Amino acid sequence: MKFQNPKGILSVIFVYAIILSEYYVFVFHYLPYRYINNSGSTILIGIEFTLIYIMIHWAYIQAQIQSPGHPSPDLAKNYQEQTLEEIKNRTKKHSEIIQKKRKQKLMKKYELAIDEEDEIFDIIQAMQLDSYCFKCKNVKQPRTHHCKECNKCILRMDHHCPWVNNCIGLKNHRFFCQFIIYALLCMSQCFIFITIDLFGDTQLKGDSKFLCQMCALTCLLLCLSMGTLLAFHLYHISKNVTTVEFHIEEMKTDNPFSKSKIIDNFKELFGTEYIYWILPLTEKESKIKIKHDSFEL
Repeated sequence: MKFQNPKGILSVIFVYAIILSEYYVFVFHYLPYRYINNSGSTILIGIEFTLIYIMIHWAYIQAQIQSPGHPSPDLAKNYQEQTLEEIKNRTKKHSEIIQKKRKQKLMKKYELAIDEEDEIFDIIQAMQLDSYCFKCKNVKQPRTHHCKECNKCILRMDHHCPWVNNCIGLKNHRFFCQFIIYALLCMSQCFIFITIDLFGDTQLKGDSKFLCQMCALTCLLLCLSMGTLLAFHLYHISKNVTTVEFHIEEMKTDNPFSKSKIIDNFKELFGTEYIYWILPLTEKESKIKIKHDSFEL
């Protein structure tokens, strides 16, 4: 397994520790108590919970090890020198205007004047064209951004996630969302079952009761935080906007990447075959290739 940042290993270990501890408490402390009163349903719950647990790990590992997608290293060689210079100049202009507008927003005073030439420059149009990365010294396709942590350009970059120690981009954003969804299913189930029994006529005592109480509290906090994160990402996917693009003011009123149907925006990331929406399969594991309309992969 190749980690993008050695420091991020601690974050990954922490996530695994949380997942393992919740599974341990639910399966080895809560379910045995429940088995005494209702053995049949307890076995089914244990099997179902374990399957979700496996899906969490599968999606999480995929989000870590799968490349988010990078431009071809030889992409710049396909352009004539004059065209390449035009791309470089346009990229510089785009970056300057974005930075100037961000400073204006932070200052909350329009002391930094936007000159007439800058006003004419169409930011949205520039975002739909190829640009140039001066760090990678290569051409970038539209929606590609350079990650400072990975020191690479990422196709349809959404954000760099320290919790998976990888960038979230075109090819692994789906796995990231699937991980959150399965984690929410697991944590919410832990919280609901344990809480009902804790407030009922429970026979949980001693260490098992304390561990179940801590498990329920942890799961509640995780459900609130991860639920908010999932809603944030699903909303942006429905609008075909990345986290990076969300901070560009012009994208909020004029998004050239959003399709007419919300389902088509989801298909761009999750694939046209619905099996990919459920299972964290890679393209190599299936004969059906996921189609990403906005990129040539």
